[in-house]
Amino acid sequence: MSDNIVSMKTITSRQLSRKPSLISAIKPGESVRVPDRKGGLVMTRQRTKRISAVEMFAELDKLAPQCPVIDTKAFLEEGE
Repeated sequence: MSDNIVSMKTITSRQLSRKPSLISAIKPGESVRVPDRKGGLVMTRQRTKRISAVEMFAELDKLAPQCPVIDTKAFLEEGE
C-alpha cells in the first residue's frame, strides 16, 4: 500500500460543532473535510514514521554520548 493514499471523510460544520470528537478520532493517514462556501477545511492526521532498529539506536546514541556503557545482564544477575 502506498503512503500517498489517504482516506477522506466529509462531515458538515453542524456535525463538527456538535461532536468535535470526530476530528480527534481520525487515524493516522486519514483526512476529514468540512465543506463551506469558501472552499472548506481539510484536517489530516499525519502517518507515523516507522524507523528501523539501526536508526533508533543512532538516535539513542545522540541523546547520551557521555553516558557509560551498562552491562544490563550483570546488573540483573546482581539482584538474584
